[in-house]
Amino acid sequence: MKKLNLNENFICRIWEKSSYYSGLKSIDGKNIEVLSTGEKNKDHGPDYRDAFVRIDGHLFSGDVEIHKSFSDWYAHKHQKEGKYNKVVLHIVFWETEKDKESKILAKNSRVIPTVFLSKYLTDSIHNIWKEIIDNPSKEFKLPCHEKAGNILQTKKIEFFETVGLKRLNYRTARIKQRLEELTEEGYDIKKKPVWEKILFEFICEALGFSKNKIQFLKLARLIPIDKITNRYSGLTDLDAIIFGAAGFLQEINIEDEYVDKIKTLKAKYFRSLGIDSMDKAEWNFFRLRPQNFPSRRLSYASGVLAKIINNNFFKEIILAFEEENTIKRINELFLDIDISLYWKSHYNFGKANPGIKNTIGDERIKDIIINVVFPFVLLYSVSFNNSSLKNNIKNLYLTSKASGRNEITKVMESQLGVKAKTTAVQQGLIHLHNFSCVKGKCDECLIGSNVFVNEGKVDYLQIILY
Repeated sequence: MKKLNLNENFICRIWEKSSYYSGLKSIDGKNIEVLSTGEKNKDHGPDYRDAFVRIDGHLFSGDVEIHKSFSDWYAHKHQKEGKYNKVVLHIVFWETEKDKESKILAKNSRVIPTVFLSKYLTDSIHNIWKEIIDNPSKEFKLPCHEKAGNILQTKKIEFFETVGLKRLNYRTARIKQRLEELTEEGYDIKKKPVWEKILFEFICEALGFSKNKIQFLKLARLIPIDKITNRYSGLTDLDAIIFGAAGFLQEINIEDEYVDKIKTLKAKYFRSLGIDSMDKAEWNFFRLRPQNFPSRRLSYASGVLAKIINNNFFKEIILAFEEENTIKRINELFLDIDISLYWKSHYNFGKANPGIKNTIGDERIKDIIINVVFPFVLLYSVSFNNSSLKNNIKNLYLTSKASGRNEITKVMESQLGVKAKTTAVQQGLIHLHNFSCVKGKCDECLIGSNVFVNEGKVDYLQIILY
């Protein structure tokens, strides 16, 4: 595991959410069960007060201290301070070889159990980092938040629009890279199959949310759209292909007519189409609502594939930009996507729920329009020198109403003193947060470069509280 330079505020966010870790053990092998992480201490002393932990079956109440490395305890001279005598657990994120035989002592000479938290994470540190960054805490503060109001509102809006367009171009560049890969594999940029394949791949990626984004993209790349003719284009046929490629039909033992049918079809089609299968263990269900289970999203991906093959979905998307109400038309196209009857009443194989929604929600469709459709059609317009289509996309991006607010946009709006009324401004705020604010690149921002013009480089790890 790569040892990222995480600050203690970030490690505290991990500590406070017990679902991020499990099966804790101290360095001397004692079982640690966290009953309460404690209350955050905002004064001098241990990071958390009044925690409850069970150590090898014995209940302890006391304080918890958080550090990046084992040696920080002694570097901060906690062994000489009586304030740390009530510490019952020492949480260290990263382990080094020399730490294994070391002990942590309080001033009263008591040995304090130490846990290397990174060894017991339930997800990759990258995924946890992304989730925390996407959900800033109440203590999160931008370095410039106190002085952002000094910048003219019109200047800020213009700047965020510019950054929003930069985000659009960033996403377009990702799709372009994939287009170049496929042309190297023999696809013809002037023909429909390559565009349909790319559209399907990036819609699938968006269906994966943060938990299954990589898995959905991997799945989509396994599907040979150009080989799937009308012979395979029914929803049940495509379910067999999609769920088979996803690995969901391996070792499944459910007495169900639908399951039996798609298993039979999968065996038949995979021989003729030459499709490889993923391992079902790759998919994440943990901490997801049933409506967002990958099985539900896969059924929708099957519906998208049916639209592409049977209803010229790619062409309909392009033509929507010639209509008066483009966003409404694209939204209708996604809402019109049908799924198999089985998945209208199930959230997983053998798990029925008659009240479950038939399709994805409005907010997810808006996300797909902004993050997939806009950059996809922009790339198409540039590739075919269609300046009219290109201008339509950019004008729509700059003027269309912003989608629902998320935690990032709420924080950015509040602390920068702006209201994201358009897609471009909203996307600009997100891009600025992800690529500048949390990386300390204040000099790349209109606000930061003005606020800190005489203050030198900003140590963002000290200023930003996650």
